[in-house]
Amino acid sequence: MLDMDPALIPPPYFDEMQIDGDLKSIASLVHIYDDMFAVVYEEYETEKQGRKVNVEKPKLLLYTRSSCPYCKKVNAYLTSVNKTIPSVDIGKDPDAAKELIKVGGKKQVPCLVINGKPLYESNEIIKWLKNNPNKF
Repeated sequence: MLDMDPALIPPPYFDEMQIDGDLKSIASLVHIYDDMFAVVYEEYETEKQGRKVNVEKPKLLLYTRSSCPYCKKVNAYLTSVNKTIPSVDIGKDPDAAKELIKVGGKKQVPCLVINGKPLYESNEIIKWLKNNPNKF
């Protein structure tokens, strides 16, 4: 390819190599200086379209209290995105309040427990939910 006059090479100035329907490399003709040209190869793999990726969902539990405005804020967000996560009201279930203290060391709600680790503060919980929409 370099033995020819670059002006005689028809566009496009690249060549694609495909294997099993996936693009594996591209050879491009790059102008370096005056009459100097080089062929640059880029190799990469692409995923086949339609391939499903399994997202491992963490174990979630939301501790709330019906009278808590911050809990209502988290629940309003969940309603707005049409999602639900298991939750327990510590005002109605004294055993749940004891579990919350055991898990996080305090009786503060809302508390989202993610795989056994507590996450407090409504804004932080909503931020986690927004950043992990496929995990709940």
